[in-house]
Amino acid sequence: MLTTLNRMTGMPVVLSDVQIGYVERAVADLRHGRLQGVIIRRGIGMARWCDQSAIALVGRECVLLRQRPGRLPDLKPQQPVQVFLSSGQWAGTVSDVVLRGDNLALQALEVSTGPLQTLLGRRVYARAYRSVGHGRQVVVPRLLSWTQLEKEDAQ
Repeated sequence: MLTTLNRMTGMPVVLSDVQIGYVERAVADLRHGRLQGVIIRRGIGMARWCDQSAIALVGRECVLLRQRPGRLPDLKPQQPVQVFLSSGQWAGTVSDVVLRGDNLALQALEVSTGPLQTLLGRRVYARAYRSVGHGRQVVVPRLLSWTQLEKEDAQ
């Protein structure tokens, strides 16, 4: 099942059949092509960190954990990642990340040319990418629609 980091926000987090909080933010590691982890919060309490090794599954309705979340690490603020085609043409910025819920591997980057285009549903996806410029830029060979991405994922 494919999901996105933005869809994960607000999902209940469950450990041993007990809801322990909600996903406040999911963090991707573009260099390694995996989910880095999630920030979990319950009410107005302290935020907790759960790295990818402690996440068993990201389902349609909740995130299942293998172990209790730990202390929140010092996360650097996420800066926009610029996307360029292999021809050198600017394609937009990464607006979201698509991942598989079962193995937490990144499947594609969602690319948009701006917030208005994102709201209008005008986004494309890059399955393959190469990180350059200390992770602030990626180069992609081609862009796909959501339908093309799902079709490739089913194969």
